[in-house]
Amino acid sequence: MARRVGALMVQRTYQGLGSPEAAARDFEALRPYVRALWGLQAAVGAFTRDGSALDIAVDSLQTAAFHFTRRPRFYEPRDPLPDARDLRDRAVVAGAFEALRPYAAALRHLQSRCRPFGRDWLALDVAVKGLETTAFHFTGVAHFYGSRGDSAGPVRPPDGATP
Repeated sequence: MARRVGALMVQRTYQGLGSPEAAARDFEALRPYVRALWGLQAAVGAFTRDGSALDIAVDSLQTAAFHFTRRPRFYEPRDPLPDARDLRDRAVVAGAFEALRPYAAALRHLQSRCRPFGRDWLALDVAVKGLETTAFHFTGVAHFYGSRGDSAGPVRPPDGATP
């Protein structure tokens, strides 16, 4: 992507995630967040509405991992964190999803290495949207991990507030 800066043209090169082996290392770094999602799912039950909502976040990341690594079920076998919060208690929901904010940031960082709206960027966007969808299911806050400024649309509720 080239853009004009004054009289100079600046070229931006996107490195992507590299070979499948290099991408596997990037996705392996996300495993603690997958384990956290599985732990939340174990607390609410896998075959419930809330469990299915958590599956959206995990399955969308599995899809993105497959795009880059060509390894189906990259995160199997399931190994949930044993001390996950119980999301049936709505008082802990915002805190649980706030704890996943570094996961959302890591996905966006991987995305920044790819050409905007290219195949690889869109594959990672599947995982970002899956996480946002899951957070919306539990919190009712659209774009939970998005911008907090009012220039991005309606202002989000203050931290820690649940609708």
